[in-house]
Amino acid sequence: MNKLLVIIKNYLKLIFRNKVMIIVVPIATVLVVAALANAFHTLLDTNDDVADFKMGYEILEDSKYAFIEDIMMSSFEEQGVETVEYEHGDPEDLISNGRVDVYVTFDRDSYHIYGDDKKEFQVRIVQYVLFNVDKSMDTMFTDSSSNNVSISSLETIKTSEAENYYGIIEIVYFLSLCTVFLSLIFQTERQSSIGIRFCVAKAGSFTRYMSKYISCLVIAVLIQVFLVSGIVFLLFDVTMGNPVVFFGILILTAIAFTAYGLVFFLLFNNMAVSIGLLFMTLWFAGFVGGTFETYMYTAITEPIKRLSPLYYVNRTLVETSVNGSSSYLMPCIVVLLAMTVICMLLGIFITSLKKEV
Repeated sequence: MNKLLVIIKNYLKLIFRNKVMIIVVPIATVLVVAALANAFHTLLDTNDDVADFKMGYEILEDSKYAFIEDIMMSSFEEQGVETVEYEHGDPEDLISNGRVDVYVTFDRDSYHIYGDDKKEFQVRIVQYVLFNVDKSMDTMFTDSSSNNVSISSLETIKTSEAENYYGIIEIVYFLSLCTVFLSLIFQTERQSSIGIRFCVAKAGSFTRYMSKYISCLVIAVLIQVFLVSGIVFLLFDVTMGNPVVFFGILILTAIAFTAYGLVFFLLFNNMAVSIGLLFMTLWFAGFVGGTFETYMYTAITEPIKRLSPLYYVNRTLVETSVNGSSSYLMPCIVVLLAMTVICMLLGIFITSLKKEV
């Protein structure tokens, strides 16, 4: 145990010597948040614009949506969206003449949304609201505790503003890159042949692995969970919702992605290859998970999104921020814990096979 603590202390000293990287991480996070929030400002920060558009619709008598028509339309109107019912309306004619911005036809078991290219934002809003309507209906009709379904209100999940969304999302993304700090350790070890000295000193594979893992995790939590989060919260209009959930998920993310990134450094002897492959996988996870384009309005299908652990983290934190809770909380915890266990076991196994790590 003493040997492990001594190695961790020396690794932390080694990382803190490179003050440039410690300074660059918060600055890079702030710049990316500012750039993406500005780029998506029109899409996300137009709650007032939602009240300016009109939605026309027609609904069949035997449609499953007819059962909650009044509540569903009230849900739209509470957000400022004006709804108008038509009988056998012509969507193209109504939209082209400017009488409605979006038109929805509710068939027996499905619906179809009409809108032109200039109304993409409004179409996305309607699509997102109806997606949550379907989720609410699935919840109501799969509840076998009672044969009678009582509906008093239909809650619609709120959307996040640009600065709040990207403030949270980029904290998570840069946190997933936390193992870049390990490059300082591996580079120095190989230049000074420290790995051989560990073997001579009979440092076990578990000790060698955990010393690197804990050192990187401490840096990730101190720098990227608390320091970077504090800076982003001070500079941008970001709300965390439940602080326990927010910081708990961030720490779990640091634990999982430290184990994940360490596998790449242990697996490859070439530092450039390790960092390159790590960035490629995390870029894909970020692209699918909503890091660069909002997961709410992206065209990527839900099954593909679920391949990215960042999607679970992003969605949990954003929905908790604006709604106070998220249905993705437990799946997020399970994914991060599974990722941690698998990557740690793999990392310890690789360490045991190598004489120098």
